[in-house]
Amino acid sequence: MTAVKYVPAPPVTPGEVLRKRILGADITQDTLARAMDVSRFSVSQIINGKRAITPEMALRLAHVTSTTPEYWLDLQRAVDLYTARRKLGAELKRLLVVRAPKTEAELYRDA
Repeated sequence: MTAVKYVPAPPVTPGEVLRKRILGADITQDTLARAMDVSRFSVSQIINGKRAITPEMALRLAHVTSTTPEYWLDLQRAVDLYTARRKLGAELKRLLVVRAPKTEAELYRDA
């Protein structure tokens, strides 16, 4: 029997959250863009995964959706790390470790 390779599911993207939880009958892409003072094209690119959430965009989104900028940046960070891990793959395992892991007590002492 062959071992099954574990591949984590992709994270939820900021665009998916906008599309599934924010946009609807009352809030269109155009309405959101006007509220954020950005172009509809910018909103469309985010929704379609063609543009990343920047800190500035996170602040705008947070303000107009009554959320936090950290929420939007955390979603983007998860997408970015997932993509990078998929891209680097086995190469990470070949990299030389130059600092051995430390215990929790050692970490706090170093801080």
